[in-house]
Amino acid sequence: MTASHLRAKNPGTCGGSAAHDGACRPVHPTARPTVRRFVPALALLVGAVASLLLVADAFPQVAGGRPAMLRTNPRIDEIRLEVELFQQASVDPRTGQVTVNGQQLSNLTTTPTYQASGVSIGVPVLVRTSWCDTDFSKYGARATVDGRDIALDPAKVFVRTAGSAEAMLRYELPFDRGAAENVLVRGIYQVQRWRLSVDEQAAATVTWPREWPKGMERFLKAEYGIDPANARVKSVAEGATKGGPRAVTPYVAARNAVLAIAPRWRITNSATSVYGQKGALRGIAFSDGTPWGIEAGGGMPVELAATCVAALRSIGVPSRIVYCLEHKNDTTGRERKGLERRGGSMQFHFMCEFFVPDIGWIPFDPLVIRQQSTNAGAGAVKGFANVDDIEKLLPIAYQLVPEGYAMADRYALWGWKGGVEANADRAVSRIGFDDSGRGSGKVPQMPAPVSDEAP
Repeated sequence: MTASHLRAKNPGTCGGSAAHDGACRPVHPTARPTVRRFVPALALLVGAVASLLLVADAFPQVAGGRPAMLRTNPRIDEIRLEVELFQQASVDPRTGQVTVNGQQLSNLTTTPTYQASGVSIGVPVLVRTSWCDTDFSKYGARATVDGRDIALDPAKVFVRTAGSAEAMLRYELPFDRGAAENVLVRGIYQVQRWRLSVDEQAAATVTWPREWPKGMERFLKAEYGIDPANARVKSVAEGATKGGPRAVTPYVAARNAVLAIAPRWRITNSATSVYGQKGALRGIAFSDGTPWGIEAGGGMPVELAATCVAALRSIGVPSRIVYCLEHKNDTTGRERKGLERRGGSMQFHFMCEFFVPDIGWIPFDPLVIRQQSTNAGAGAVKGFANVDDIEKLLPIAYQLVPEGYAMADRYALWGWKGGVEANADRAVSRIGFDDSGRGSGKVPQMPAPVSDEAP
């Protein structure tokens, strides 16, 4: 499988299917977005903290006094999530490069880094997942263009997607002189993250539903980079269970399918992320022009996650990738403090989930499962359902770029639009976050949600 199989797809919407082994692929980094105008719905602030006070009786997964998925040990953090567009380097003006001095452009004879009347930047956020709730009741937003603050109304920046756990921070930024050299957007909000424990025995007893709940259709269909109709993926997933997936419950069928793929997957490069100047986290790492997938025997971590999701969808189990950010394990203290502004202390992480009725979205980590034996039998599999340190992950999105937006120089979960013309020789972007602890949550334990509908 080669990169040519995906180049005809639209990189800006993550839609459509790709006839390959179910993974994601970047397109040329200079691809430019098209201008689209729309009238946003009234942005509603979400008081996610209220969801923390819901009683167990409100959750269908509670049986016999103990939830099948239980959240414990809550920790609250303040998150500062940033996206920045900037120049690759400060260049001596004698070379003809543009330099910025405050709001002034010192050299008007060269092509600016970003040309447009303005830009719309969409940064995805997830209101809640099995292990994380996001509180936007005290949301803060900031944006600057070439060092000049842009007035923002936080109530209009935060846009919720109805009937979904997805939301977006939308920044509408004018370029007063029709160009810009540096654009920075920052959202400040709080999250509460839990350790998550799954009663695997209870989950394994839930039978196939007559029909999946509303909203599951999306997570059964093909999307950009994930193709459940791929013959090889479907064959492996269906063949993982004797008698076929319907001979067992959805949980067991999903477990068998993932075990048929992940432990046999050869990682061509363990990197999940691509970095730029000063450690800037630029985007997700994909295979670059080399074959990957089940037929090739492996690929990059994101491609393993996408293949596992495609496999579960192929046997009729709703599944998705939860694209996350996390701090690197090998950067602590002084190292982390020096790197985190640009993103060098963090990386992408690809958690996966599948849906079981009356239980909810059950997580699994393909990279951890890859280290397990293919002969796990009926015993517990490390990284499947019960995932160590899941509470350290910051969930961001279910797709590579927000709907209606296009990637900038690389897939990095956020997107832009507005007809921006970027000087490919020096334009570069980054995404990053830092977090500050705000103590323990007030509710020591609670059931995990069983749907994406947030209260």
